[in-house]
Amino acid sequence: MSTLIPEGDRLVRLLLLAGALVALGLLGSVSTIVVVLSFVFMLAFHELGHYLAARWTGMQVTEFFIGFGPRLWSVHRGETEYGIKAIPAGAYVRITGMTNLETVPPDLEHRTYRAQSYPRRMAVAVAGSATHFLVAVVLLAMLFGAVGRPDPTEWTVSEVVAGSTADEIGVLPGDRILSVAGVETTGFDSFGRVVRVVPSHTVEIVVERNGVRSEHSVVMGERPTPVGTMEGFFGIGAEYPMRRVGPAEAVTDAVSQFVDLVAISIEGLARFFTPGGLAGFVGGAVDGGGPDTGIVVASGTPDDARMLSIYGVARLGGVALESGLANFLWFLVLVNVFVGVFNLVPLLPLDGGHVAIATYERLRSRGGRRYTADAAKLIPLTWAVVTLLVGVAIIALYRDIVDLPDFG
Repeated sequence: MSTLIPEGDRLVRLLLLAGALVALGLLGSVSTIVVVLSFVFMLAFHELGHYLAARWTGMQVTEFFIGFGPRLWSVHRGETEYGIKAIPAGAYVRITGMTNLETVPPDLEHRTYRAQSYPRRMAVAVAGSATHFLVAVVLLAMLFGAVGRPDPTEWTVSEVVAGSTADEIGVLPGDRILSVAGVETTGFDSFGRVVRVVPSHTVEIVVERNGVRSEHSVVMGERPTPVGTMEGFFGIGAEYPMRRVGPAEAVTDAVSQFVDLVAISIEGLARFFTPGGLAGFVGGAVDGGGPDTGIVVASGTPDDARMLSIYGVARLGGVALESGLANFLWFLVLVNVFVGVFNLVPLLPLDGGHVAIATYERLRSRGGRRYTADAAKLIPLTWAVVTLLVGVAIIALYRDIVDLPDFG
């Protein structure tokens, strides 16, 4: 969807393209190409959401293109030009009159985005993220129905980080952790929550192997958080047995899992975009980003909270695809949820910026008189956001090239 400063939006997209080209150049595998093409289709579907919502609400859509740069092919259908451009870095939809800065003929003003009611503008603004969320729920329902849903209460150790507390007491893949610090581990998430609050504490851990239980008194390891504090670190990953469910339960479980993933994404973004989180991220590019011990869940590695570039995500997707279709679909679920949530951050040039503007105008309107925000005043802030996003993308790309975690 067109934004207040399309040049800034293009800069962000060009960084995505650069990362994709690096991935293709360094890896060049079929799986990586499939992952990159999946990104392109995902972004095109995002724009399709904006397009359909705009058409449904009566707005004028002048362009719908897949790709950027020189036109390779296009065709006019009614008032809209559809086509393909040379650089497959995503897609875009151009909607007339997104802000008060755009000059529009008087006879078309009633069909601009800015002239529509609050509900219609909200529908268009959130439609892109809504498509990501819809895709995520559908994929989750398919996975739960065909493969089964992970049973979080029956988790076992999948891997052990060398040199970690778990490694020191001899934990092996296939073991079960029954309790830590006297708290029963009803799931890996609950285990992680207990571990994180006992850094350097002496705790009792009960391990089960082949039906035999053993107790260990250990000093919990620790690792720095993105905000500079220390948290407990045990050093294991988890795997879950799959439980088959029927169609109705698959859908309800998919929605429940989707809500959990949205909450995790919001929490992760809120933690990353803090002074401490950003400082730790930038510092990681200077000191090497911490030990390269692989990515595991929750209590896994000291650097597992780091933001990945498009290259790192493409690499992760390639590993997921090579390990099986189900894992690749899970990867697509996670990417769609994160992209959908990230796009709703209430700052331009993201879709959430348009949501924030529309909501602000609604709150400022009084007595039948509609308030219109002056978009010109938002340009400095928008460029600041673009600069931040480009900076994060460059640093993430650099870190992933020189110190890419071992996904495989």
